[in-house]
Amino acid sequence: MRDLLALRAVKLHPAEDAPQIHGFRCLGVAERIPELGQTPGSTVQVWHVPSDILPISSAELERWSVDAPGGRHWILSERPYDDAIMDSLKSMEVVIWGPERMARWIGDAVLAGELVAHSSASDDVLPKEQDEVVLEPDIELTALRPVVDIGSWLIQRGWEDADASPVLLSARLWTVEGILRGPEGDGEAGIWRVIEDPWSKSLYPHEPEEMLPHAPRLRVLEPDEEDWSNIRSLPDELLKLLDRRKRGEPDDQDGPVSSIMLEWWRLDSDTAVLSNAPIVIPGWVIEPEGTTSQVLHGRNGRLYRSD
Repeated sequence: MRDLLALRAVKLHPAEDAPQIHGFRCLGVAERIPELGQTPGSTVQVWHVPSDILPISSAELERWSVDAPGGRHWILSERPYDDAIMDSLKSMEVVIWGPERMARWIGDAVLAGELVAHSSASDDVLPKEQDEVVLEPDIELTALRPVVDIGSWLIQRGWEDADASPVLLSARLWTVEGILRGPEGDGEAGIWRVIEDPWSKSLYPHEPEEMLPHAPRLRVLEPDEEDWSNIRSLPDELLKLLDRRKRGEPDDQDGPVSSIMLEWWRLDSDTAVLSNAPIVIPGWVIEPEGTTSQVLHGRNGRLYRSD
């Protein structure tokens, strides 16, 4: 938990004389918690409630409020709770995150490439009920960075209570090697990389700075087979990405004006060689109450069928 907080830019300091409260463990004091906003000159005491079978009761929270010191408090609870129990804390500044909100927060860290969590590979090492968290990348995959902020997106939809499970969406990274031909037949060799996104049925240039340093270990969803394009046939939308406009060579007879003319250089399809490798796009399976589950695309913020 402390490592995760550190990844999310929450720096904890030891809490002096922190009380020992049954069911509540003080992790420390933070001066800055991005998710809670800023109150100048006011620190936040961070508490952790470990998992248990039963939800947090009103009596437990009242006992905690009696022993807890004054100030602002942030409780990270692995146990669910009823919002009604917060009525007894109106005189205190307390924010509680339940297991669903924590899971979403951890999922954001996973999709951002900051954290990778999976069960221990060997049943002989730990019992099944004591799964180990292993921080290691999936070296077989490359992944794009998410653009969507899942928390803000759910709030805008009015789906704050919806389950959101992080997943990866299958895509392809195409490498095109070929020659661009100018209007006079001149050639210029080049290599281009293009992402094929079958979910949005689109192609766009690959930008290295948009890649995650490590791909998280998550379930990979495959699109319908017919959603893949026939890229090897060099469709028009691919050629438009590769075409370039270059400044032409000045013609001494025409004067200096011709030096600013732009000419189209287009891919010579007869010499082009294409190859591809898998790449994944971050996303979430969203399960709003009362509706069927859908897939949220982590780059364009659109919903797609989850089957």
